[in-house]
Amino acid sequence: MSEATVVDARLDKLEQDNRRLKLTVGALLLVMAAVPLVGAVMPEQIPDVIQARAFQVIGENSSVRASIDAGGIAYVGDNGKVRSSMTDYGVESFDENGTRRAAMTVVGIIYGDENGTSRAVMAANGIGYYDENRRLVWRAPER
Repeated sequence: MSEATVVDARLDKLEQDNRRLKLTVGALLLVMAAVPLVGAVMPEQIPDVIQARAFQVIGENSSVRASIDAGGIAYVGDNGKVRSSMTDYGVESFDENGTRRAAMTVVGIIYGDENGTSRAVMAANGIGYYDENRRLVWRAPER
């Protein structure tokens, strides 16, 4: 075998290996390009119903910030105390100490002081303003 024939055979084998490598890389690129397209074409899997007994929103420090359950909806402040709630009884707002300050309930609308004492009440029978000892100061209609 002459040197030219050996070089020619080696060159043919090298070209054949190069063609195989190009085909392999091309097929791999085609598969990699097709994967995102298949994901984009597939419809999203959205469930018809989500069932749970409660839902909670968790803050950055893993504390509960809001809660929805059969009893109602509650928003919790930074200190872990309920700040507002909505239940079948009504809507209530609490201060940072957890004391009820305002409520709109089946009884009526109630405003309280920092001690939790009802100071102003608007109900079906009228409007009343009370002092810190819960004594009536003013009422409409007068009785």
